[in-house]
Amino acid sequence: MSTEFKAARFLGERRIGPLVEHADPAAGVLVMDEIDGAPGARPLPLWQALSLARVLRELHTLDMGGEPRLHVSKEIAASAAVAELVATIPGLAVYGEASERFDTLRDALGRLGVAERLCHNDLNRGNVLFDGMRAWLIDFDHLGIGDPLYDVANAMLSLGIDGGLREKFLEAYFDRPADANEAARLELLACLVLLRYGLSALSLVPVHLHDRLGAWTPEMLGDPFDFTRREQEEVGWLIFRLSLSFIHAGLARLDASPATRAAETLGLLGARI
Repeated sequence: MSTEFKAARFLGERRIGPLVEHADPAAGVLVMDEIDGAPGARPLPLWQALSLARVLRELHTLDMGGEPRLHVSKEIAASAAVAELVATIPGLAVYGEASERFDTLRDALGRLGVAERLCHNDLNRGNVLFDGMRAWLIDFDHLGIGDPLYDVANAMLSLGIDGGLREKFLEAYFDRPADANEAARLELLACLVLLRYGLSALSLVPVHLHDRLGAWTPEMLGDPFDFTRREQEEVGWLIFRLSLSFIHAGLARLDASPATRAAETLGLLGARI
């Protein structure tokens, strides 16, 4: 928790997130300035996409010191929880495949030797706010150093940045068009984002629902970034539906031709991803 509080103060001072007014890690109390804004629409308006690109570019230039890796501990805990569920519930075998392919893809991308930068690592729609003038980031409990394009891929997926808007967003982030290697990394990192959210979400499903998880059906799958609850649906079941949707979207994207071409561009075809 102390690292998360340190990150909040550090990023608040640099205008990436809200200013911290009071922090007491021992008591678990963090008081921040209120951002008079809300999550953007999906897909984002152009000005919001450009503002977010500039904020991410600034974040990825910062050095907080200490090489924080909060996201790693979260991934380890999620992987352990998923492995236990897969071992006890036969209907969740798809998560075993997803976990293996996540690990393989992450390790393959890690061998590219990309310079690590400070990253948010959880840019879901609720963690990006717009106040009418600019973007702000909140919730830094997954913060850590890594490939900065993970954040870029995460933002494009969760906020619906695609097509012509994607080109403008990337030009604002890079201050130029993305090159072939960057575009290839973004495609594979998008797969990684989807699989990671799917595995993490499964680990958050309440225990009292575990005996129902093996009975899921394809009709439950939908847009993995649609967090709308169905009528009389428990929050825990919504989390499971989202988890399924993320996992299937991630596996389908990883098996599609753009990912295959991206792996070829990056010289990663030797490993099954």
